Amino acid sequence: MADGVLCRESVELSGRERSVLRSMAVRGTDPELYCELEAGHGHEHAAPVAVGQWWLRWWPGRRVLESAAGCAARSDDGVACRVPGGHEGGHRFEPAEADLVGERQ
Repeated sequence: MADGVLCRESVELSGRERSVLRSMAVRGTDPELYCELEAGHGHEHAAPVAVGQWWLRWWPGRRVLESAAGCAARSDDGVACRVPGGHEGGHRFEPAEADLVGERQ
């Protein structure tokens, strides 16, 4: 995604979704999530629940909590797209904030 503008539509994890995550030992997840897809995408939204592992994808009237493989697209520099495979909108190649923090240390 060239301009880096994200959708940022928000959603809150349901009690059932939080229960499923706890049963899989996924801890420390913020109950309010934000779409990480390119602004202006189609109907699907996607937010990371556990970085690189679990995603909540939602559309009008439907929600799916899933472990999703990453998008197979790579930038010219070989950086992998940071959103799940099959996503709507453009690719996101910039590093996640957690990656940037690790580089500063």
